[in-house]
Amino acid sequence: MLFCAIKQQMEKGPIDSITGEARYSLSEDKLIRQQIEYKTLTLSCVNPDNENSPEIPVKVLNCDTITQVKEKILDAVYKNMPYSSRPRATDMDLEWRQGRTARVVLQDEDITTKIEGDWKRLNTLMHYQVSDRCVVALVPKQMSSFIIPSSASFPRSISRYGMDVPFRSTPTSPDSPHSRVPMLTPDLESGVKIWHLVKNHDHGDQKEGERGSKMVSEIYLTRLLATKVPGRYKTI
Repeated sequence: MLFCAIKQQMEKGPIDSITGEARYSLSEDKLIRQQIEYKTLTLSCVNPDNENSPEIPVKVLNCDTITQVKEKILDAVYKNMPYSSRPRATDMDLEWRQGRTARVVLQDEDITTKIEGDWKRLNTLMHYQVSDRCVVALVPKQMSSFIIPSSASFPRSISRYGMDVPFRSTPTSPDSPHSRVPMLTPDLESGVKIWHLVKNHDHGDQKEGERGSKMVSEIYLTRLLATKVPGRYKTI
């Protein structure tokens, strides 16, 4: 119960999936010190046990990676099931749906992933322009689909590559349109570094002596206390 409470408090703000740093952290060493713009979204998740039943609301952040979103959906859908008995995020794909036919598989990395110099940024909901109240579904990877009818209203960038880019089919059904996902573009150069919210070099020189460390502690003290004592602490 304590673990779930801490996890829930930390997930109210951004968490860097690469460095593990968070806006609401119990440790000063793992605080995100950069200003991260983000919004809370409520996604409507299709019930995996019965698609005709009411959709399940799931709170996420638009700066979450796709894997982080999948984890939050699994937490909401299988909240009453032991962790060892529920599906793993790595075994599932996240589909963004519109109606019964239009659907796009969202991934941490695909051909839309932004690369600047030797840095590659993981895809987020903001990257795909997913908005509040959008309908999503978790499906087994071999059942993933990538179908965009001309009538669908997905963001223009997604619709464009959805029509034109090559696809890789799963071995189980190579000709099935329901088993197509975007084909990852391999890195042509070695040494490409992956980042999410904070690049590693952004916090490489944090030790500026005892005085600087003390000032940082005081600046972020309110956030640390708010994380450790939720509901009991008021901003001074």
